[in-house]
Amino acid sequence: MTLARRVAPLASVLLLAVACGGAGGGPALSDDALSQRVVDHYQKSISTPGVTFTVTKYEDAGIPGWRKGTMVASLGQQTQNFGFYVTADGHYSFRGDLIDLTVDPLEQIMRQISLEHQPERGPKDAKVTIVEYSDFQCPFCARVYATLENDVLKDYGDKVRIVFKNFPLTSIHPWAGDAALASECAFQQGNDKFWAMYNGLFSKQSDITRENLKDRAGDIARDAGLDVARFQECFDGKKAQDAVDADVHEAAALGINSTPTFFVNGRRLSGALAPADLKQAIDGALGANR
Repeated sequence: MTLARRVAPLASVLLLAVACGGAGGGPALSDDALSQRVVDHYQKSISTPGVTFTVTKYEDAGIPGWRKGTMVASLGQQTQNFGFYVTADGHYSFRGDLIDLTVDPLEQIMRQISLEHQPERGPKDAKVTIVEYSDFQCPFCARVYATLENDVLKDYGDKVRIVFKNFPLTSIHPWAGDAALASECAFQQGNDKFWAMYNGLFSKQSDITRENLKDRAGDIARDAGLDVARFQECFDGKKAQDAVDADVHEAAALGINSTPTFFVNGRRLSGALAPADLKQAIDGALGANR
């Protein structure tokens, strides 16, 4: 059983009392004293032997009388981080995230996504922005590639902007990382060049192996009119790796763990979506922006 599963019952019921007005009313404790009280409570509230808790930091909670903390639960080599809120006097606490109900959650997600200087299709002022996190070796991504080309782009035209992000699942797809690098090297020579590489990698997916990826990508680059020498220099020197890594880090921050994953004006969709599913999300976003 994983640490996450062992701690889950604790996470759902522990320290649920919330003070009316946001504070317990007593004198504020020092960080050390506050941490000790919180850790003692957690330690007594879990039955799994060997689990230890450590408060790693505090910060302003944005609520008078409250602190926001980060705690690490450890069991052997396993660790799990989670946040919590506690009154400054150590009287009340709750685990979880503070939600600002005045902020549109979809807009909040879109603010976490970098949209500048990214491979894109469609006008920047389109009513709907679709951000795709994808893997060139992923068979489900190749299936959705056909959906985007044959259904979405043809049916919606300038109403939709598509932004592509690399998220190669290198642990299960051995040539996906190199393909992502090839696409970013193509992008260095222009947005249209990226989409030519994108089309080539997906359309030839079944013929590509880890051993021939470099040659296949070079062929696509040549056929698309790229400066092949410049492309190969970029690929061999991994000069576009930072762009791939930035996409991967962004995806991780958004909690993405599979491909393809889409955000349609911030609304998350995952998997090999049928045309009807994707169109329903787009139509909903278009309706919201009328």
